[in-house]
Amino acid sequence: MSYVPRWLSRLSVTAASVIALVTSALVATEAAVSQRTGLETGSRNRGPSRYVIRNDRIGPIVRPKMPGQILGYDIDQHGTDGILANYRDLGNGKTESSLEMFDEITGKITKVVSQGTKNGYVADGILSRDIGFLTSNNGFALMNPVTGGKINGTWTAPMTFYLGQIAENQATPNQVMFGYDGSQPSQPTTLVTADVPNKTTKVIGLDQNLFGTGDVPVIAQDWKTNQAVIAGSNGSPLSHAAFGIIDLATGKTTTFTGLGFGYVNGLDVDSKRGIACATTEIDAGVEFYDLKKQTGFEVTIPNSGGQQIHSGSSVAMDSEHGLCVVTQPVSGNGTQASAIWIVDEKGNFREEIQGFNFWFGVGPVLNPTKRIGYVLNPRPSYMTLTGFSY
Repeated sequence: MSYVPRWLSRLSVTAASVIALVTSALVATEAAVSQRTGLETGSRNRGPSRYVIRNDRIGPIVRPKMPGQILGYDIDQHGTDGILANYRDLGNGKTESSLEMFDEITGKITKVVSQGTKNGYVADGILSRDIGFLTSNNGFALMNPVTGGKINGTWTAPMTFYLGQIAENQATPNQVMFGYDGSQPSQPTTLVTADVPNKTTKVIGLDQNLFGTGDVPVIAQDWKTNQAVIAGSNGSPLSHAAFGIIDLATGKTTTFTGLGFGYVNGLDVDSKRGIACATTEIDAGVEFYDLKKQTGFEVTIPNSGGQQIHSGSSVAMDSEHGLCVVTQPVSGNGTQASAIWIVDEKGNFREEIQGFNFWFGVGPVLNPTKRIGYVLNPRPSYMTLTGFSY
């Protein structure tokens, strides 16, 4: 899935605003999670203890030409190109931003697409047909295609739209976006579906009682059934999470109650099998749901003790192999190091990949065909991407 740090939600980018937003949000995010740790409630299925600890899965390190904190990245699932955006503080209230391409096999920077102090970018993701989607000072910009190495297009939202997340989908033109409707005083959460290059859009409202701002919603897309999946905390971090399946043609939403407790940190869908994978924060749970039947099960990350501090964060689905890739900021192996778990859709933990140092909100991007991925690492500087295989 494409990845933008979740603290950049509701971002209207300017070069000056990026540094203040990111710096304050990093501090606030770590403090908030630390304050919420230790909560545990409800029963769960314990994850199996048989898995392989891998210390040999770390791959290339992507080091941008312009050193700075990375603001979004993604890789092409059907090629070898990747994009990232970053910025650095020059002092005296000035910042410099860069947009760069890299080879996902070698990790080498292949081109600096844009660099300067006037226009900043966030790399929101790579869409189908290798279209790079960017947030810029002036709205939304496109690289069509990314392999062309140029910013050569724009996309106009149907209203004032503060983008929070783009669902992973490099298979079909219809793209689901989650964000906030800035045309209304309350700025409610909303979905926008778009065929970006053809400039067709549709707005779908959300139930603010289930998927409002306070519920910290996350989204995913089932491109095979033309549905979006959304999940939120259901009004309380001690409640079972709420899930919604949204028909993108009609806008109709069907809801069901999830198995895990609290904030839904990660969500993605295996569209080939109709299976969603989610992580919940309070109980360190990883859940799998059959979207057609709206049934599922929950397993607990090994060695976590079901404790919030050891919960999973963002996830990415490998639809080629039926796997869910789960980031765990604080592993349960007795250290403060981070780990990436490879879990199959039966709930079996197959591998724990060690050697990372990231915090909540950081997520993986995958190329399932090649069984490789990248993640933002290490914290707190977040100036590089670390590759891994699985």
